[in-house]
Amino acid sequence: MCELGERLRRAREEKGLSLKEAAERLALKTKVLEALEACRFADLPEPALARGYLRRYALLLGLDPEPLLALYPATPTPSLPPPPASRRPWPWPLLLALVLLGVLGYGAYLLLRPTPVQTVSLPPEPPPKSPERFSLEVASEPPGARVYLDGFYLGQTPLKSPPLEGGRRVIRLELPGYEPFQEEVVLDQNRALRYRLSPKPQEAQAVPAPSPTAPSGRLVLRLEGRSWLRVTQGDKRLYEGIPEVGAELSFDLPVEVRSGNPGAVRVFLDGKDLGPLGEPGKPLTRRFAAP
Repeated sequence: MCELGERLRRAREEKGLSLKEAAERLALKTKVLEALEACRFADLPEPALARGYLRRYALLLGLDPEPLLALYPATPTPSLPPPPASRRPWPWPLLLALVLLGVLGYGAYLLLRPTPVQTVSLPPEPPPKSPERFSLEVASEPPGARVYLDGFYLGQTPLKSPPLEGGRRVIRLELPGYEPFQEEVVLDQNRALRYRLSPKPQEAQAVPAPSPTAPSGRLVLRLEGRSWLRVTQGDKRLYEGIPEVGAELSFDLPVEVRSGNPGAVRVFLDGKDLGPLGEPGKPLTRRFAAP
């Protein structure tokens, strides 16, 4: 293999490119690059066009094209065999005129042909940066207020949320007997927020609603937010669906409760408030045995 082709092949392999990949980047046929690396110059187009291909290929491989162009041989004019003794000699003046016309025509072609467009491979764009996430702690006085972020229920105060996407967020607190509170917060770091809720004037002295009462061996589920529920007793399915917010479901023990948003489900067992079924947004299954 000649030195020109060896330099091209070695540089292409160091870049980890196949002949097909290199040809696609240059918008050329693979056989053109094969001919350059194998020094099969007779398989290439006219020298001026082939030298242009060689220059583009060298730039793609990160090589200086000038030394490689110096190695590209000039195409010699094939010599004509001497005429047989029995034939008349060639009309050399006519032959020279034809050669001159060919040279002039080729020169005009070089001047008028369009300049080949070089394709430049741009580096790939970096992947989009994932949004930053921060934790949010919310406390209220009095506690037990329902917390909503951008309209989605997070749980009740005191609350510590999982990492949330940063940015401008709207937080809202609701507690029976108190004025709802809402404000916009900028979540650009871990935040701990504390709020004092104002009682409603007409309900300032109102007595809180009692917890649901139930006979012994009875489970009551109160929906304080939206959550999918499934309640089973052995192989029997007692309930499955998404109850309305504020609904209360009552079941005889023993039962097994599966919730998609346990923080929105408050549990009362035999009339005793056991608090939320679990953490907001973390599905779980709990079994409640018979007394």
